[in-house]
Amino acid sequence: MLSPLRTLVTASVLLAIAGPSAGCSESTNDPNWRGSDASPDTGAGGAAGAAGGALDATAETTADAKPEATPDAVSAEDVVEPEEAAPPEPTCSADAKVGDYCGGDKVDHADANTLYVCNGPGPAAVKEVCSEGCVVAPAGEDDYCKPAIAAGCANAPTLEAPSSCPGSTTSELSPSGFYATSWFGCYLKGDGTIYKDPYDNCEFACGNKGLCDSSLSGPECEAELKWFAADADRYGCGARIRVTNCDNGRSIILATLDRGPNCGSVEQPCGAATLDMSHPAMEYLFEGNGYYGACDHKAVFVEEVDAATPLGPES
Repeated sequence: MLSPLRTLVTASVLLAIAGPSAGCSESTNDPNWRGSDASPDTGAGGAAGAAGGALDATAETTADAKPEATPDAVSAEDVVEPEEAAPPEPTCSADAKVGDYCGGDKVDHADANTLYVCNGPGPAAVKEVCSEGCVVAPAGEDDYCKPAIAAGCANAPTLEAPSSCPGSTTSELSPSGFYATSWFGCYLKGDGTIYKDPYDNCEFACGNKGLCDSSLSGPECEAELKWFAADADRYGCGARIRVTNCDNGRSIILATLDRGPNCGSVEQPCGAATLDMSHPAMEYLFEGNGYYGACDHKAVFVEEVDAATPLGPES
């Protein structure tokens, strides 16, 4: 049994060990309570308390905040493109005459592959869209659309001699449309003088069909006219034929105004129906070489065209 003194001492010791937390006035049920004299930012307990308070504040702020509105995505239909200015209209330039012009040849703001009609300066009217390109003619002549290359050029050239020669010439056409070439007649040389063919009298067997002034001599007419051929026995006097070099696409319109070549001494020995043409025509078709003969077998494709077709190069 403990004595009263020993009991009192023991109780005092136990009370000292328990510390102030054992007192009722300092107790609390809050697990974060640190005592009335504890600093809120001192020690691990203070840090925990601050963190707890911060979390509470954040939670309240988050609860009160409203989400910001996100702008709707802009669709392609909502985008308004600026209107493009209308292109200027084709216009005949100040030096345009009455006639037909390719775009760019006295027609401004125009397509180069379109043929336009001008009535002097001012608006230009579309005459034709040129699928093969537009050709600018020499000054004083109308421009024109380049014709499509002859359909016959899709076939390989086939040359064969006439089956018979009833006379010096024949009316038999080449079955394939292809002819060898030769040249004849008088022509104007570079020095301005007239070359006179020693094998030809430079007089058209058909006459000039009104294509030369009546005051001109035969050599003068041929030199001025330039674009003619023989083969009148095949196509008739004054007919117009399109002659195409399928190798380079060049074509030319010629008038048939003479007879020839000789069937028995030229066409049959060379093994080819032959088109006899002017030197300038051959030179144009073969890009500078105007002296081929029938036996050289330089083939061209020939087709008859309307009698009103203008003479001269087409392409």
